[in-house]
Amino acid sequence: MSEKFKRTHFVNDWSLQVRYIGLTFLVMALFLGVSIWIVYVTGWSHLVDKLSQIYPQGRLVEILRLIYLRLAFGFLLILPVALGLTLYLSHTVAGPLVRIKRYLRLMAKGEFDLAPIVLRRFDELKEVAGLINEITSKLGPRFQERRKLIESLQSTAQTLRNDLQRLPSAGQEIHRK
Repeated sequence: MSEKFKRTHFVNDWSLQVRYIGLTFLVMALFLGVSIWIVYVTGWSHLVDKLSQIYPQGRLVEILRLIYLRLAFGFLLILPVALGLTLYLSHTVAGPLVRIKRYLRLMAKGEFDLAPIVLRRFDELKEVAGLINEITSKLGPRFQERRKLIESLQSTAQTLRNDLQRLPSAGQEIHRK
C-alpha cells in the first residue's frame, strides 16, 4: 500500500475553501428559512389559534418567544459543527487540488520524472490523479527519448562545428580553385 499522508493544514486553498464554506452556509440558511416557513404555514399558525383560546395573550407571546429563542440557540449550536464538517469536506477537495496543481505546473515545465500523485483514503479527485499518473507514465519515456535525441543532435552539431573550424584552410583552397 502507499505511504500515508497526515493532515497538517486543513486550509490548503483559502479562496476555494472560503467559497465552499460560504456556499454551504448559504444553503443552510436557505434550508433554515424554508423550514421555518413550512413549519409556520403548515402548523404554527393553526397551533397559535388553538393556544390563544387556552392561554392568555401575554403568556402565549412569552411561550412563542421561548420557542424562538430555543430554535435560534439550536441553530447556533449546529453552526460550529457545520463549520467543522464543511472545513473537513472542503479539505478533501482542496488538498488534492493543491497537490494536482503543483504536479501539473511541474509537467508544464517539462518535468515528467515524477513520482505518482498519491492521495489520502477519503480524498476526492482520485480518478483525476489516476489519469494524470497515467499520462505521466506514458509521456515521461517519450520526453526522455526526445531529450536524449536533442542532446545527441546538439553534441553532433558541436562536433561538426569544431571540425569545420579546424579545417578553414581546406575550405579556402577549394574556393581558390
